[in-house]
Amino acid sequence: MGRKRALTQEEIFKVTGEVMRTEGIKGIHFKKLATMLDVSRSTFYDYFENKEALILAYMKAMMDEMESKISEIPADIAPNQKLYRLLIVLLEHAEVHHIDQMIRELQSGDKSLAFFIRTEVHQNLMETYKKMLDWINASKEEGIWNHDVDTELLGDLIFHSILFPQREKLGVKKLADQLFHMLERGVLQTR
Repeated sequence: MGRKRALTQEEIFKVTGEVMRTEGIKGIHFKKLATMLDVSRSTFYDYFENKEALILAYMKAMMDEMESKISEIPADIAPNQKLYRLLIVLLEHAEVHHIDQMIRELQSGDKSLAFFIRTEVHQNLMETYKKMLDWINASKEEGIWNHDVDTELLGDLIFHSILFPQREKLGVKKLADQLFHMLERGVLQTR
């Protein structure tokens, strides 16, 4: 059995994320995480009341990190470059899209906390979506992108690219580059 030692939130969330990505929410168990971190299972109870509290804290931290990275996108770059950087952030934080489903799967005793986080996540995602639509419209107004394609269709393509299974195969940067190549140059072969 592992020894009892102090853990950082970063350590705990790192292994939580690894398990969540490979096994889903049902794979999260203190015993498994403790083994991965070489600590006793009881160590986790020093930080979280139960696995549901850990999962809610992890999801909230993911959303906060994503929001922080979005707010760091420079205001003085072209709107299409803002969209590219937003796409990178969305692809890096693809798990955020599944938060609503994860919260429904939780058997949390603290339903009010789960509902609060779900509501907050939804509100943050809608604010991000609106910001993205504003940048798409700015790209059109500045003549970077043409007006032929519906703004919401472009927004949905960018926003829902987190669901593309190629993200795992290609990686975040390559997928973002290829999507933006298709958006800005199309896929027709020019002769």
